[in-house]
Amino acid sequence: MKTEEEKPENKELKAKQAALWSKLINFGLEFAVYIALPLIVFIWLGKKADARMHTKFMVIIGIFLALGLSSYLIYKKIREVKDLLK
Repeated sequence: MKTEEEKPENKELKAKQAALWSKLINFGLEFAVYIALPLIVFIWLGKKADARMHTKFMVIIGIFLALGLSSYLIYKKIREVKDLLK
């Protein structure tokens, strides 16, 4: 039979686990936005530039710019999380 002293500890542990899961889900969603949003914007801008200038390489440049920006944003987020864990 469990004592009453263990019950608050279990509730506290479950609350900490729930908070951790919430942070991890938020972290994953931020990563998805950091990757998807720049790609969508820069590909769209590249298509517009290609149509205006009658070229075919601006979309490729947009993809590389988006990947660079995404990498930078993810790097910043990882540094932020790393600093929180210290």
